[in-house]
Amino acid sequence: MTGSEGFDYRTRSNGEAVIFHHGKLAKMMRDEEAKKFLEDVKAGDPQEVMGTYVGNDGQAQKPGSAGKSAGPDSLHGNGEAHSAKDFRRKTG
Repeated sequence: MTGSEGFDYRTRSNGEAVIFHHGKLAKMMRDEEAKKFLEDVKAGDPQEVMGTYVGNDGQAQKPGSAGKSAGPDSLHGNGEAHSAKDFRRKTG
């Protein structure tokens, strides 16, 4: 069930439904939430439904997550916060 957006889901024998995004666990659902999810997948576009359940609603990327480009205000920034250091070997 992998599509253009990279979502996939699997059901388990204990009733759980698990959503993966590009092979990584994105969300695990149990009981009523899992049943509702499976109904929604059958009724609509599976990729869109999985994106909604995971929370992929077109929001900007979360700070600190690996992205294509990191701006100066991101977690890793541009390196100005940490200057280069000279290291010496300690001799005893």
